Amino acid sequence: MGRKMKLVATTKSHLTKEEKIARKKIEDKASDGLEALQITPPKHFDAIAKAEYKRVINDLRKLPLRNLDRAILETYCTWYAVYKEISRGLQKEGYVYETSSGKVLPNKMLYSLERATTNLTRAASQLGLTVDSRMKLYVPQVEEKKTSIFDKFGG
Repeated sequence: MGRKMKLVATTKSHLTKEEKIARKKIEDKASDGLEALQITPPKHFDAIAKAEYKRVINDLRKLPLRNLDRAILETYCTWYAVYKEISRGLQKEGYVYETSSGKVLPNKMLYSLERATTNLTRAASQLGLTVDSRMKLYVPQVEEKKTSIFDKFGG
């Protein structure tokens, strides 16, 4: 399997004019003709998910994301709301608790927080909300063939 693609604007390699044009065509094909993401958050979101949607939507519309990607965006916002709620609960109740026998145990919400964090990070990466994922967006890395001494001098 090849490497993930990167946007032409973010690639660090030196490309010829023809390579830049070809890669730009790939980017354009990935987003042309498809409906843009809606500006307003879905009505079924709670207040936290709506606020997160509003926070990220303008930047996401600059990326080649379209309405087809809405489910991932909704998943991201939902997991963000779950993450925030669990974090608030942990702040109120504490990260550990003491049993009647004096044993100190982790709060069970920590496991839910870990799961929310994992799902939130995965969705954020798919949307291009992380630096790494934005750098890998559409242009494939061309793997360079290493030249041996035999290739250089024959043999």
